[in-house]
Amino acid sequence: MAVMGPPTQLMRDLLAEIQFIQQAGRMPVAAGRLGGEIYEAGRAAVAACDHRDGLVFVAHGMGLIPHESPHLTGSGEFPYPGTHVDRPLEAGMVLSIETGIKHPEAGFIKLEDTVVVTETGWEAYGDWGRDWNQI
Repeated sequence: MAVMGPPTQLMRDLLAEIQFIQQAGRMPVAAGRLGGEIYEAGRAAVAACDHRDGLVFVAHGMGLIPHESPHLTGSGEFPYPGTHVDRPLEAGMVLSIETGIKHPEAGFIKLEDTVVVTETGWEAYGDWGRDWNQI
């Protein structure tokens, strides 16, 4: 098995783009906001990135199984029926917001954030370890 060294500048740049998209995808999350707004924000952020052609943005509900309600899009990497695109988010809903890229030089870089919808926004779990973590 190959041992990977410290992240290259390309890897750092890709992670910075992914973090930018992740933050954009979180911005519309709050009770009462429409589920489709998350995709609009994520897709707009992807379009602003240098590596937009390889980046994949996904957001979906989490529960007993991954990829459950709320279904926030009717198209994309995982096409759902889109039942929550035009429906308001509710406090207590748990969402996964994900951005990744498979790059021929840098490999696979991805962030998956679990966020809970609150009345005024969102609460994220796992942000404390958000950086290059080598073991």
